[in-house]
Amino acid sequence: MRRRHGNRATPWCGGVANAVQNRARSFGGILFKLYSWNTEALYLKFANKINFDGFLGLPVDASLMLMSNLKLCFGTLLPFFIWTTQLLLYCVPNAALGLTQEELNTISTYRAVSPSIVNITATILEYDFFLRPFPAAGSGSGIIFRKDGTIITNYHVVADADRVQVTLSDGSHWDAELIGTSPDDDLAAIRIDARGRVLQAITLGDSDRLEVGEKVLAIGNPFGLGQTLTVGVISMLGRNIRDNGRVLKDLIQTDASINPGNSGGAMVNAKGELIGINTAILSPTGSSIGIGFAIPVNRVKQVVPGLLYAWGRWLGWLLALLLVYWLLRRIYRSEKGSL
Repeated sequence: MRRRHGNRATPWCGGVANAVQNRARSFGGILFKLYSWNTEALYLKFANKINFDGFLGLPVDASLMLMSNLKLCFGTLLPFFIWTTQLLLYCVPNAALGLTQEELNTISTYRAVSPSIVNITATILEYDFFLRPFPAAGSGSGIIFRKDGTIITNYHVVADADRVQVTLSDGSHWDAELIGTSPDDDLAAIRIDARGRVLQAITLGDSDRLEVGEKVLAIGNPFGLGQTLTVGVISMLGRNIRDNGRVLKDLIQTDASINPGNSGGAMVNAKGELIGINTAILSPTGSSIGIGFAIPVNRVKQVVPGLLYAWGRWLGWLLALLLVYWLLRRIYRSEKGSL
């Protein structure tokens, strides 16, 4: 049953709720507005916004029915108080656990970024002493660069691989196709055809604005343990190191733990923006000793278009050949004219 109040239809909450509403008017009408809201509409609005599945552990439809029954029996105040408490406990459960603001930021950043991080298994066909072939698998990490299934990783993760398989954050496995590589930059692009899946591309940051001491998070697949998070700071910028016969320049140095299998994973800032791709460590043991390196994201932005579009690489070679041809013709004509 509804009663008209001005130009709005407000729920009839019974005598108790009316008394509360009348007293609320003496406090500026704030509580009156709260109690006069449509509780079910508020529940659906907030539940859908934060993906809150149930009310008191019940499905959404059962939750709405329970709230309606509570409102009929006790007015709007009781169900409003209960579902507000449930939403607060769902949204900020960590406050009751005494977590610091720094820890809350780390948790929220990991939850936001981890769906964009994948595990990569590269299988290489090797031969034993009797020349019998057998598969050897290595693991690494990758980053969903675009929603179409484009993934960026390190070149050394997929180099010489006969088969590349990607494992998404939901545990599903997909065969990947190698699109392009840049060995000098230790970058490679692969692509999966994950039709029917909504892929979350990572948000790109700006590595030119980084500062030493800034908090960073490294997410990857160390030792085959997927979706692993380590936290540290930027130790230094602009590092140059020699790795497997090539020189990697202008790298980000960090003390965040980076181990075998982290290669190709994401280094993000406190906002969840990609600032680098984990690529190498400096260690006498092969495990992390607090000296890790990442390729700056601005370098990735420069290299990736050439990896995704092969015509760009061929166009560069074609222009170079045309330039050489033009110079040779000029030389030939000048010599012929002098004769």
